[in-house]
Amino acid sequence: MRNIIFYAVILTSFISFEQRTHAQQVMSVTGTVIDQTTRNPVSILVSFFDRNNKKIGSSKSNSATGYYLVTGLKQGETYKVQLESSDFFKDEYEITLPVSKKYADVSRDFTVKPLVKGARILLEVPPFELKKSKLRVGAEDYLADIKKMLVLNPGVSVEIQTYPDSEGDPAVNEAFTMERAQAIKKYLVDNGVKEQKLSLKASGQTDSVNPPPRYKTAKGKRYIGPIYVVITKV
Repeated sequence: MRNIIFYAVILTSFISFEQRTHAQQVMSVTGTVIDQTTRNPVSILVSFFDRNNKKIGSSKSNSATGYYLVTGLKQGETYKVQLESSDFFKDEYEITLPVSKKYADVSRDFTVKPLVKGARILLEVPPFELKKSKLRVGAEDYLADIKKMLVLNPGVSVEIQTYPDSEGDPAVNEAFTMERAQAIKKYLVDNGVKEQKLSLKASGQTDSVNPPPRYKTAKGKRYIGPIYVVITKV
């Protein structure tokens, strides 16, 4: 009986030691930060905050490579990552670190949007189906980034520009694209963006910069009129 108790104590102590050892292991997060519009590396402050909103570490990314490194982070913890620069939109992300038995680096890249009046940001994933003006299922995931951008940067105003899917009667196309612009505006306002920060511009003509393809596209790939968010006030 004494031997069983002795081994139980040893096992408990070993487990406790292992838990303390793992808890003491730290991680680093590293990666690059690039301009979303130009795809060039940028210099920006990358800061990590814990659950209590206490800053744990920060790093300024290299202007030539975009590289940053933040260390001293705990395994298994969830951190808020804040990106700040006078030349770019303030942005925030959340990252949960894995648990490992040894020191490890985690790779995470970020993109930032230029804080410049006139900057034109393309919605890379269309929130509409072909010839539809109602937001498609899952569109909230694609618009959430724009919503967050406007909520975190309250001094910024934008214009939502929409283009039709094909050539046609300009008046009909303009009415259609205005319905799309209004659907996006409603989503943003319903999710905390102030209405006075948003203006709409619907086009009756297809986009000259990104026009419909002249030839038949690959099966399953459809051209949908581009949507841009243009910065009108910073």
